Amino acid sequence: MKDHKDFLYNLLNAYSPSGCETEALNVWDAFCLAQNFQPYYQDKIGNHAYSLGHGPVKILLSGHIDEVNARVINISKTGMISMVNTGGMDRKSLIASEVVILGDNGPVRGIVGKRPIHLESAKERDAMEDFENLRIDVGASSDDEVRQMGIYEGCIIVYRRNVNLDFGQYGICSNSLDDKIAVYITAMILLQLQKYQSQWDKQYTVIGMAAAQEETGCRGAQVAAKNINPDISIDFDVTFSTDGDLGIKHEKQGSVVLGKGGVIMYGPDKSIRIASILKDVCREHQIPFQSTAGRAGGTNTNQIQLMSADCETMLVSVPNRNMHTPVEVCDWRDVESIITMITSAITEQRL
Repeated sequence: MKDHKDFLYNLLNAYSPSGCETEALNVWDAFCLAQNFQPYYQDKIGNHAYSLGHGPVKILLSGHIDEVNARVINISKTGMISMVNTGGMDRKSLIASEVVILGDNGPVRGIVGKRPIHLESAKERDAMEDFENLRIDVGASSDDEVRQMGIYEGCIIVYRRNVNLDFGQYGICSNSLDDKIAVYITAMILLQLQKYQSQWDKQYTVIGMAAAQEETGCRGAQVAAKNINPDISIDFDVTFSTDGDLGIKHEKQGSVVLGKGGVIMYGPDKSIRIASILKDVCREHQIPFQSTAGRAGGTNTNQIQLMSADCETMLVSVPNRNMHTPVEVCDWRDVESIITMITSAITEQRL
């Protein structure tokens, strides 16, 4: 499909650490307003939602717009910066990588230093460095120089932007595909639904939401669920791609392959009824799909189920390779399958 690639590109390039998602939310808002989606809901935690339709059944479609992050915890006299992991950054991918510190004077690029392998013992070479031992170098020689850059204790740290929407024939490689690819999917579904709105308008009110603060405890979804109180929620997130020869055991994580379709998830916080409907839709329309199982929790789906008054919840996932690193990989074919799957289910009034 690859429609509105500029929208996805801008989303992925925008900074959106948990609790400070404004830059990416501005991209989301601008796109939704340009398509004449109706503003539906905003709150102080950072959730932004738009709607279509006028029916009695409220369907919430959502993906979280925040990305993994860390924060500055200490600035040494020599200008080296220590950090604390506040949002799921992979410390293995941080070593010898580039990061961005969001300071008072704007973004500052830094590098995560690494002691030369020549100076490490055999034991140290095989050991995993503790997060507290990692140091960010921003080219400063003193703490005063660091502070003059606008950096202070508490500043947010994110991966440097790294966006490639044409990674091979079908791939997308980027930072923060978890979970901006789902925000993109949500917007594309609304666009498709708008084309066929007369078919379902009196049955549903469809709400598309960019959710805040998922990486720090699914906090945004809890607030939104209580206020929107949907009848049906279909949450979009990424799931582990278990292909790629990375040593992931299928016996533990299931068999999920890039390019084989969106993943219909099963578990205590996922509706069997909706899962069955989506599978039927896929089979009837020859839409590729996969399925796997998981426990409750770990995504916004669980919080929406628990915090709404009486909501039937579902999770549909995008296979993602290298999750929580700056080189996450997804597949356009999986994105397209989810858009077509959900659009068909709603326009045909299956839900």
